[in-house]
Amino acid sequence: MKLRGVEAGGLGIESGKHAASIVGGREGVLHGARSLVLQTDDGQIRETHSVSAGLDYPGVGPEHAYLHETGRARYVSRTDAEALEGFQLLSRTEGIIPALEPAHAIADLPHIRDDHGADTDVLVCLSGRGDKDLDTVMERLA
Repeated sequence: MKLRGVEAGGLGIESGKHAASIVGGREGVLHGARSLVLQTDDGQIRETHSVSAGLDYPGVGPEHAYLHETGRARYVSRTDAEALEGFQLLSRTEGIIPALEPAHAIADLPHIRDDHGADTDVLVCLSGRGDKDLDTVMERLA
C-alpha cells in the first residue's frame, strides 16, 4: 500500500501563497514542536493561503513530517483551483458535497490514475462536511 498526502497549494508553490508545509517548507519550530514549517530565511513564520480554512496553517504535525522523511508517504500539493474542481467532481458524480480540505485529495485522483493506471484502487478519507464551505465555493466559482 502506498500513502499519499495532498497539501494546500493555494495559488501555487512558486507564488509563495500556499499552505504546503511539506512540499514548500523546511525544518523549523512552531508552537514548541520541531517539524516542517513555512518560514522566512530568518525563521519567522510566513503567511499562508488556502481556499480551505482548515488547511490554512504554516506547519504540519510531526507524524506527517516523519512519514515524509522516511519515504513512507509521498506528499504533493493541489491548488485552490484544483480543489474547487475536485469539489465539483465529487458533487456531480457521486452527489457528495465534500469539505474543501478533502477536495484537494479528490483533485489529486486524476494524477494518481495517470501515475498508476485506471485499475488502481484508491481510498480517499472524506473528513468534514461540505455544506460549511458552500458560500466560499459559490463565491469563488461565480
